Amino acid sequence: MFSFDDHASRVEQFEYTNEQYDLVQRIRRIGRTQIGPAARQTDRDGTFPTVGINALRQAGLTGLCVPKASGGSGAGVYGDTLMLALALMEIASWCSSTSQVFTLHHTGVQLVHAMGNEAQQRYFFQEALDGHLFASFGSEAGPNRFQLDSTLRQADGSSGYRLTGSKQFATSSTGSKWAFWRSVSGDVGGTQDDRYVMPIVQLSAPGVTITDDWNGIGQRGTGSGHVTADNVWIPNEHLFGKPGSYQECADYFAAQFQINFAAQFVGMAQGAYRDALNYVKDRARPWGEHAHASEDPFIQLRVADMATKLASAQQSVIRAARMLLAYMTYPDLRSSIHIAASHAKITATEVSLDVTNSIFQVMGASSATQKYGFDLYYRNARTLTLHDPVDRRREAVGKYELGLAEPVPLPDKAR
Repeated sequence: MFSFDDHASRVEQFEYTNEQYDLVQRIRRIGRTQIGPAARQTDRDGTFPTVGINALRQAGLTGLCVPKASGGSGAGVYGDTLMLALALMEIASWCSSTSQVFTLHHTGVQLVHAMGNEAQQRYFFQEALDGHLFASFGSEAGPNRFQLDSTLRQADGSSGYRLTGSKQFATSSTGSKWAFWRSVSGDVGGTQDDRYVMPIVQLSAPGVTITDDWNGIGQRGTGSGHVTADNVWIPNEHLFGKPGSYQECADYFAAQFQINFAAQFVGMAQGAYRDALNYVKDRARPWGEHAHASEDPFIQLRVADMATKLASAQQSVIRAARMLLAYMTYPDLRSSIHIAASHAKITATEVSLDVTNSIFQVMGASSATQKYGFDLYYRNARTLTLHDPVDRRREAVGKYELGLAEPVPLPDKAR
């Protein structure tokens, strides 16, 4: 019988480049055989998605955003922005904890590309190719979520710095070797943007404490606990750029922050939909006189509704990712790329929550039993869609459409 993945593959052959198509097919095979089968255990135990990450590592995909000239696949900044979004969408359809860890890893790899000097790129690209994970910590506890209290100060002499601070929702802290620690310089004055610095921290360094206390209703395998740095030594070569230089690439990462989340939202809905189709075909009991549940016209209408919404949300993500690529060549697209990213975030949020909830209506009451675990999709979607409130994206689009203001991107927390 023709499956959801069969249909997707037919469309993808014509819609994607050969390289993009081959990547999605590779991930789909890994998802079906390794990532997907481990997802429910990861959720039950609330543990780091080691099986999924190791499968991606063994496939060489920790180097996805490393430039081709350095041995990677050339996705992400200064490369193929759509390739990363497609990868995240496919991974999230099998395990969204794995996709979130993978997202933050490649945020880190792209920061190396965007801000690193030649020596930093050579060293840290090889770290990614060797399978070591990166994280990116932004969120801090406090009344103002966007105020950075983590502080980097020049140490005595000139060979390095000392970092002190605390991060919450530190995704992938339990499984990563490196983390970009978004901070402010204690050695210069000015605004937070002027003082913004990007040290990379080895998470096994003395003074780093990781507390794995994340206990969300969903996304339970992301290792998103608390991390503190107590006077942690940062060598000069582990500081990327200088104070304030992140602003040169801030628009790119702020837009991609929204697109990456949107891609995962769509992926979660696709995974739920795929499981629902299989359940209706193989297990669901029909109402009335139909021989099979799939013959029920009401079920057919709901399936059509979900499929149409999914197609729309997926295309909004693809469009935004392609516009992000154009923005790197045409910086005048700054406003347009933030609006496109907001469109994707809004659409994907609504569709993800709707589809992961609606699947139960077509599968029936038996599908709500714990042995199937279909609630995993909704709990993950409900949890991940709370990152950066979608109403802020609606506000930005509304003001832009009414001519009241250009969209000002929210600071990307890039957790």
